[in-house]
Amino acid sequence: MMETKLVLLGTGTPNACPNASGPSTAVVVGDRSYLVDFGPGVVRQAAKAYQKGIDALRPDRLNVAFCSHLHTDHTAGYADLIFTPWVLERPVPLKVFGPKGLNHMTSHILQAYEKANESGYKVDVTEIEKPGIIYEDDRVSVEAFPVSHGTLTCYGYKFVTDDRTIVITGDTAPLDLVAEKAAGCDIL
Repeated sequence: MMETKLVLLGTGTPNACPNASGPSTAVVVGDRSYLVDFGPGVVRQAAKAYQKGIDALRPDRLNVAFCSHLHTDHTAGYADLIFTPWVLERPVPLKVFGPKGLNHMTSHILQAYEKANESGYKVDVTEIEKPGIIYEDDRVSVEAFPVSHGTLTCYGYKFVTDDRTIVITGDTAPLDLVAEKAAGCDIL
């Protein structure tokens, strides 16, 4: 059984704090990572974690990400997440899941930057249409559920692996649904 870890890559706010990167969390299962949010500094923070021994966060292995909502502090590192691992030879398209509007954002980012080749920069976007299981592979199952943060469509994510259940809410007001999804989890 592979150990599941939670790595905080950034816990900053929308303010330009020099000591905190923007919001980003990694669920690490063996040699794979699953990012939630991609605030400013996400790839550099992943590289720092890799240098400290977390192999799953080697930048070219950043292949799957989930977006809680489209506020800038949670997405300003998106272009970096798309292009820097590609420059470092990420071999597959980035898979990203998130609320309505993520496809539009992705399209505009891809149009804005020059591509040196036609493969590694690609992004496979899935806009979440309804709560439930949105991603599964041989190591993790990820369930999206709605949370409340202003007027935006926002999601929390429940990660279930062989040894842990981790719930990441992003920004949210207190909700009974969050308590329900987090009941019995190992990390909230």
